[in-house]
Amino acid sequence: MEVGPGELIVIGFVLLVVFSASRMGKLGDAVGKFVYSFRRASSGRDTVDVTPGARERPSAGRRPRSV
Repeated sequence: MEVGPGELIVIGFVLLVVFSASRMGKLGDAVGKFVYSFRRASSGRDTVDVTPGARERPSAGRRPRSV
């Protein structure tokens, strides 16, 4: 099932009537930020290495903090 250009125009008009023009801009911003962050997360750029041996060693000139 494909959505053609006619259906997209009708969906856009209904959204415009329901949400109003000022709120549509904010909705578009939110969707764009979501898609951007989703793509970054799915590509693995925002991952944090939590493996046990991956901690940094203290540099030679500094003493480690005591707990």
